[in-house]
Amino acid sequence: MTRPQKIEFHVGHYGDGTGANSLIDEVQYARKFIKRIYDICIANGVPATYYEDKISKNQIQNINNLIAHHNADRNGFIVSGHLNASGSVTDQAIGAEVLYYDQVAIAKEIVDAICSVSGLKNRGAKKRTDLGVLVRTYEPAILIEFGFVNSKKDIELMDQHFEPICQAVATVLAAHIGYTIKKEGVPVAQTTEAKVIFNDCKTIPAIIKDNRTYVQVREIAGLLGLKLVYNNESKTTKLYEVK
Repeated sequence: MTRPQKIEFHVGHYGDGTGANSLIDEVQYARKFIKRIYDICIANGVPATYYEDKISKNQIQNINNLIAHHNADRNGFIVSGHLNASGSVTDQAIGAEVLYYDQVAIAKEIVDAICSVSGLKNRGAKKRTDLGVLVRTYEPAILIEFGFVNSKKDIELMDQHFEPICQAVATVLAAHIGYTIKKEGVPVAQTTEAKVIFNDCKTIPAIIKDNRTYVQVREIAGLLGLKLVYNNESKTTKLYEVK
């Protein structure tokens, strides 16, 4: 089999709230992990693409769109980012796993790397024959389940070891297509807590990132007496004067 020429990353599902939801939102966390792993690859010269489905309206459309996106070529290795769920909230660790159709070796290597650097319980590499992204794509593929959205311990470990997890996954994937990741990777943008004072009396929390100050739109709207309406589908925030 010819070695893939690039890594093709995508975030599972089709927007915030469309995947598993419990203590955290699956899509938000998967996006954070996959985007960081992609950034590490790009910073180290590893050929990679990044994709999010923002047009689907349901799960069937989402799967078909992801398959069509990847089937546009046949020279990549597909990495699908997800988190798992198993019912009610628990304090117990549940763990990470990597799903595959015919890529058992790299799936095992990825899950072993994740768990080695994070302390997450290793649920292993699991063969699946019912997932479209694994079965219906021309290119080889794996699906990473970084942890469980209903496990407090999994979330603690994912947060605490976020960067080592991303570095470990990027390193294994890069080697899989013949590239090397530098140990130092690429710096994460630093944020600093700050505050904004309105009319010398009202203080609202803020952060400084990349020399810019960010505050919550909702806080500003409240101070100015504006009505805020957020559209989750279009990711648009509108402000209206209250008359």
